[in-house]
Amino acid sequence: MSVNLVSMTLKRLSDEIKFHLTYQDDTPFGSAIADRANHTIRTLCDNIVQHRQDFGLQAVINRSRELLSAAMTGALAEIYVKPNTLRSDWLYPPADLVNPVALSLEYGVGEILAQIELPAKLFADLASYLGEWERGSTAPLDPIARQLWDALAELDVLTPLEGESLDPNLGNATLVGHSTVRLSDGMTTILVDPFLHPKSDAYPTAYQPLSLRELGTIDGVFITHSHPDHFDLGTLLRLGQDMPIFVPNLERESVLSIDLAWRLQQLGFRHVRSLSWFEEVQLGTIRVVALPFYGEQPTIADVLHPEVRNQGNTYLVDYLDRRIVLTADSGTDGLGNINQMALSTGDRYGSIDTIFCGYRGFGLYPIQYLFSSIAAYLPFVPSNVWQVRQQMMGNADDAIDLAEIWNANRIVPYSDGGAPWHWLRGLGPCLDGSETLMMAVDPTPDYVATVATQRSGSRRDGAIASPVSICILRPGDSLLFEGENTSILARIWPYSSSSEI
Repeated sequence: MSVNLVSMTLKRLSDEIKFHLTYQDDTPFGSAIADRANHTIRTLCDNIVQHRQDFGLQAVINRSRELLSAAMTGALAEIYVKPNTLRSDWLYPPADLVNPVALSLEYGVGEILAQIELPAKLFADLASYLGEWERGSTAPLDPIARQLWDALAELDVLTPLEGESLDPNLGNATLVGHSTVRLSDGMTTILVDPFLHPKSDAYPTAYQPLSLRELGTIDGVFITHSHPDHFDLGTLLRLGQDMPIFVPNLERESVLSIDLAWRLQQLGFRHVRSLSWFEEVQLGTIRVVALPFYGEQPTIADVLHPEVRNQGNTYLVDYLDRRIVLTADSGTDGLGNINQMALSTGDRYGSIDTIFCGYRGFGLYPIQYLFSSIAAYLPFVPSNVWQVRQQMMGNADDAIDLAEIWNANRIVPYSDGGAPWHWLRGLGPCLDGSETLMMAVDPTPDYVATVATQRSGSRRDGAIASPVSICILRPGDSLLFEGENTSILARIWPYSSSSEI
């Protein structure tokens, strides 16, 4: 009997595509996972959107109180039971009315190659199939899965498997990009907030996004919160159904927080665990502690319906006699702030070696939420702060304060994009000199270093710098821990830069 060797060739998913899920959202006002809630708010406030088009953003901010008062008594009143009280079906969109219906394939920089509608039955096994196909597989026997395989083959996004999975020397702490960090001690490796992008000719040939294969074997994944640049199903699905995934604990899905555990299980992931604040988990030789996530809420203090939050975790990772903290987009809100948390827990966990710390600040007047990815935050803002700027995340000074409180050796500024595959999608500052940087919104990581050199001072002594070192890592760069020493393993950075540890 002859064997068709061509049909037996192992194929894997191409590194030049990225998956996105499309959800059918039948809730009254929209959910977080389908992004329809943001669209609802913009639609109900279309007069404000039009005012910006006619007169500019400054005019909108100057007239915030007037414009928002009119909206609250007009179309936006539809989502309130009464002033200052939001409808339950806005706060808690019925989760069972939002379900995946299609798989989209992104090619290059935001180009949708195809959208493939899938039967409901296949979604329950989607993580299993895509994880297997990522590693290398032949065509599946299941006829429903075979239809998806054939569709991918027709789109030429299945490539022959060449060799085993890669496991390059990426050091012990790699900034993969934005908030994605790979931590490894050589025996155990974890990923935090995996958010990977396809390789593309749009980027310098020698500087491309890292793929899953290039990250090596992963033993577990930790998610800080449910915003799409931190919880990326397109990346997670390629990790497969058996990947241990740890997510923030959430009692009920809301318009501000996706129930990550349930949504992952809906797609066939079998090892999902919710972590409450201060809960610990041991993965091989790495210990991870879930710490509080404050900030990135509708306001920094009083808020309508404080029980509804953008729920999240920050993480402390203990390995190689080092403690690493990853803060993502955290900062200050009415429940607390991350610096107070560091003060209260310093004795419990001891000094920190390195903090991967967000620093963007992201200060917005509430009416600006309409023109951002968090439009759904606007209804939660009390009227007395409609014209008060809200600092959504910690800024450079906050990051340095945190490091000093925790007696950290260094800060790695992150959660800011950092590479062309981010800034070409509108995430973080452009670092190639192609456009003027707006420091008030997107400072560069080098700005943290500048702030650190001028922490205090006097006429006699001049500027006094922070004792904390600022370590600028570009996506793909790693820290290598060797005893008490730390060095940088740097990739080729095709733009001008400077760094230090």
